[in-house]
Amino acid sequence: MDQEGTLQPQPTDTGTQQHEVIKTATDLRDRCTRPGDANDAAQQAIANAEQALDQLSVNFDEWMATESGHLTVAYNAAQAAAFSPDTLNELFQAAHNLKGQATTLGYPFADEICASLCRLIDTLPDKSRLPGILVDQHVNAVRALVRENAKGTDNPKASVLAKRLRDVTNDFLVQEKSKLKSA
Repeated sequence: MDQEGTLQPQPTDTGTQQHEVIKTATDLRDRCTRPGDANDAAQQAIANAEQALDQLSVNFDEWMATESGHLTVAYNAAQAAAFSPDTLNELFQAAHNLKGQATTLGYPFADEICASLCRLIDTLPDKSRLPGILVDQHVNAVRALVRENAKGTDNPKASVLAKRLRDVTNDFLVQEKSKLKSA
């Protein structure tokens, strides 16, 4: 979004990206009040919400570790069952849940990695061709981010890791789609 709140398209590196990343504003005042608004009740409500969020934030790392653990358990079950449809669905759901929470919990790169994993699982036409090593790399990347407390958007290693996994996933999916077209 630009400064006026208008949604701006994100550039793609490979031309294969089929989604758009929307970054949300973190300052609640921008969303609830207008410049020059002297509404004390609105300002107090915002202050109360920010205070509540600050109080909850002490639990964010624990919640992130719990969600990362759910992803690991789902991955281990899927791997043990040779990525059966049921276990693959559970793995997708765990990654999807984590994707929905990671940025709020302070781990935006874990969000990106889980989005890449979800895309891999969801869009791969032939699930029997799911590359276990690539799934493993996604899950281990999330675990590493949580273990290393790689929060925020200013972690260069986490940024490179998330981008590389996204790029490899995109390349793999493009190759798989071209194999289907030529078959």
